[in-house]
Amino acid sequence: MRVVKIINNNIVNSVDENKCEIIVMGRGLGFGQKPGDHIEEDKIEKIFRMDTKSEVQQLEDILADVPLNVIQVVNDIIENAKGQMDGQLQKSIYITLIDHIKFAIERKSQNMVFESMLFYDVKRLYKKEYQIGKEALQQINEQLGVDLPKEEATAIALHFLNARFDKEMPETIHITKIVQNIIRIVQSFFNMEIVDDMIGADYFFAYLKFFAERVINDEMLQFAEEKVSEIIKKEIVKSSECARRVAIYILKEYKREVTPAEIIDLTLSIERIVVQNETKR
Repeated sequence: MRVVKIINNNIVNSVDENKCEIIVMGRGLGFGQKPGDHIEEDKIEKIFRMDTKSEVQQLEDILADVPLNVIQVVNDIIENAKGQMDGQLQKSIYITLIDHIKFAIERKSQNMVFESMLFYDVKRLYKKEYQIGKEALQQINEQLGVDLPKEEATAIALHFLNARFDKEMPETIHITKIVQNIIRIVQSFFNMEIVDDMIGADYFFAYLKFFAERVINDEMLQFAEEKVSEIIKKEIVKSSECARRVAIYILKEYKREVTPAEIIDLTLSIERIVVQNETKR
């Protein structure tokens, strides 16, 4: 393995045995080196293999200005997350998370800390990712000697959500906001609070996440028998009206017409959580 380009004293650009461009990291790896020199493989701590040349360049640009200890901590966080999450993580997580942590530490040093509007909703809706974010935050604060606020666990969780589902950050935030607002509509309509430990809460939150994804991607359920729709309107009156209010919100905010099939599903999901918890209200 030979040096193609020096990024800094600890990071160099190289190519692997398949002639694919890679980024190699290790303490002192690039010190005194020049293009064409042999890389001391016993010094290599991490090899970054990205999916595209554009991602390699983005990672190069970020790594050039980030302290080695920050990169090492983020790498440990990602490796830990891989063991806890189902499915593959997009390699771009290295770019987005290193850049985010660098920026978060800079903001904190300048006393520019902002409260996350999504903190409680991400904590409630994406429990596994939030737990990863919480563990990551503790690791960052302990190993880097910083004191990032608890809201950073939310931001880190969102990055892992994006990497897992291959979504852009705005889409993930939109999905979370849709779920957040539907829960508010249901709570207001039935004068009830929907909390984590309620019977059926996990099912309801999961249903709403998939519903929100269908709204964002304009892929709503299409097939519903008119007879079934009419029966539900007559038999499940309050939940049906609540579902209609959700449909009005979706149309107003996202210009998406909620289909009769989706309204049936939504009505039944609302009815389920309301009925299951009626005795507690």
